[in-house]
Amino acid sequence: MQVWIEESLKNGELFFYIVPAVLLLLLLIVIFWPDKKKEKKEETEEDEIDKLIKADKKLKAEIEPIVENTEEPPFKEAGAEIQLFEEQDVQTFPETSQKPIEPEQPAEPEKTEEPAPVETSPETSPEPEKPAEPEKTEEPESVETSPETSPEPEKPAEPAPVEMSPETSPEPEQPAATIKSGLEKTKKGGFMSRLLGLFRNSVVDDDLIEELEEILYTADMGVATVSWLMDLVNKNRSKFSSGDDVKQFLKEQIREVLVANHKPFPEITEKPTVFLMVGVNGAGKTTTIGKLAHKFIAQGKIPMLAAGDTFRAAAVEQLKVWGERNNCTVISDKDGADPASVAFNAVNSAISKDVDVLLVDTAGRLQNRVNLMEELIKINRVIGKAKPGAPHETIIVIDANNGQNALTQAKQFSEAVKVTGIIITKLDGSAKGGVIIGISKELGLPVYLVGVGEKIEDLRPFDPNEFVEALFE
Repeated sequence: MQVWIEESLKNGELFFYIVPAVLLLLLLIVIFWPDKKKEKKEETEEDEIDKLIKADKKLKAEIEPIVENTEEPPFKEAGAEIQLFEEQDVQTFPETSQKPIEPEQPAEPEKTEEPAPVETSPETSPEPEKPAEPEKTEEPESVETSPETSPEPEKPAEPAPVEMSPETSPEPEQPAATIKSGLEKTKKGGFMSRLLGLFRNSVVDDDLIEELEEILYTADMGVATVSWLMDLVNKNRSKFSSGDDVKQFLKEQIREVLVANHKPFPEITEKPTVFLMVGVNGAGKTTTIGKLAHKFIAQGKIPMLAAGDTFRAAAVEQLKVWGERNNCTVISDKDGADPASVAFNAVNSAISKDVDVLLVDTAGRLQNRVNLMEELIKINRVIGKAKPGAPHETIIVIDANNGQNALTQAKQFSEAVKVTGIIITKLDGSAKGGVIIGISKELGLPVYLVGVGEKIEDLRPFDPNEFVEALFE
């Protein structure tokens, strides 16, 4: 053995075999050596638990004579509480092994002695206090007071101010959207305000005649119309005794011109009746077409729209929007397409689908652009080839704000195509209502409709008598 150890030391094997074996042996001794301290600790804990159980039994014995004086139901409840107390104590005490728990333990039963005033419970009977809780349920019954203070009855009173809105809402103004209301600016800010002031003079002299001529030339009637009116005034001057006589004379002359050229908006006599809409940029053709489609639908007719203004993409899209609103078909083509081709296809489609009326939109052509006017002539000719006799109506749409320029536009378009009627738009926004008189006198064209507002119902039939009365009122 000694020789082996010596050889192991020489070879260095001792550290590989003997030392690990010794360490393993020591480890096993440490693991399996009995822990006397732990055993003593467990014994002390068991002793403590026994002591606590004995203390609980002693307290229970002290409490029993007190509980015997109470009624059975409280006794049972107290006993149940003590049992629960015992179970909880037995479970919790092993977890806390400190000795100072002993003084704390008796303190807790003392707390159970405090509930001993349960003797007073028969006097105050917490059970009647529990019915006091339904009294708390009566408190929700205080909801009866909530309607007294609830703002809900007041809120319906708040919408009552909605009654104020009709006073300021434009809806009551809708019936007032007449030719009379459309001429307000012409009467207040236009030539009529000066003219009516002039007619208050009681003497018809040269000054009155000269001022009358000056006012009429600023009325956008056109030179020819003003010259015609002044000739009539000078010829009948001897019949006038006051400015009011001059007023009545002019009123009747204008009425005669408008009534002589007046025609109602054409009726639909065959399928399809083709309307060719012309006019310059911004006059309101596309919007007017949409309003006309609505008008025809209200009459039980089936309209179709043709987007012939292919030079302006917004015009095509705008017309499609009106088509969606009125639930009617819109014939269109790509941007820059030939407008005559669009018109030709639209007429054929209207014939095949048996619609009642076809409204053809065109580009807003300047009256001084010869090539554009020639293209309009081409559209008119192509429509006639697709359906003989069409277009049945060629209507020029004129913006009242253009004044005398609108008269020039009407003349130029009448030379290119056979204009059959006029629609005046934006009359309510202009002080140049006198343009209607000049167009009717110089061109002999009827004014079919007048736009007196922005709403779809504000495109109203033109009534010459109503126009004259509203103008001179």
